[in-house]
Amino acid sequence: MGYIPKYTELEALTDDELIARYDAAAVNTVVGTGFYREEIARRQMEKESTRMLQLTQTMRTLTWVILGLTTVNAILVAVQLWQS
Repeated sequence: MGYIPKYTELEALTDDELIARYDAAAVNTVVGTGFYREEIARRQMEKESTRMLQLTQTMRTLTWVILGLTTVNAILVAVQLWQS
């Protein structure tokens, strides 16, 4: 049976090292349904995070477009006031 690494040791491991340790431990591990539920929840959170990032990028683009249109509108109003 393996030992549980200290937090600093765990943080120092690369992704590949973590995956290798996981795969090695998985050979002798029995899981319940909670394991699968947690994986489903993790995947859903990943999808939601990706979607939120896309929405944030869309909002940023729309903000810049609105800023540009507002600037053009302000210039046109200033020109109209200057001409009258």
